[in-house]
Amino acid sequence: MGACAIVLLGWCGIVGARNGDHPGDARVSALVGSDASDGNPVIFATVRNPSGTPALTALRVRRGFVPGSLIGKFTVRVPRWTKGRRFRPGAYETVGVVPAGGATEFPVPVAEPAYRYVLTIAVGQQGGRLRVYRLRLAGADIFLGSGEVHAPLV
Repeated sequence: MGACAIVLLGWCGIVGARNGDHPGDARVSALVGSDASDGNPVIFATVRNPSGTPALTALRVRRGFVPGSLIGKFTVRVPRWTKGRRFRPGAYETVGVVPAGGATEFPVPVAEPAYRYVLTIAVGQQGGRLRVYRLRLAGADIFLGSGEVHAPLV
């Protein structure tokens, strides 16, 4: 029984070190707004890249079902296997490059207005590291408060 506890603690330590923040990791923030031309909702995501190499960034948005107050405003993970369909650029609405040491704002179109949105941002960083951010945002026209969401907390 003691060996199982040691193995479990070791596994948690390895996963924590792999998913933990590194000095060159990108910072992400997002805000729900509306398009000036037709008034449809648009999510404006800003990706800051402090590393010395450009970062490939892919963004997609879907309707959210669970409020962010129940499960948190954002999650960050580093997937172990990245060869699946969900990480290919064709699975995302917006794909772009963030320059080294710079920041880029991406407008991500929303297919239909909703009360909640989940913005998924996949950032390919230096050393072949992929970080996947999921930000939960409230719609701009409801009373849940659609303040800006930062990941990781700054």
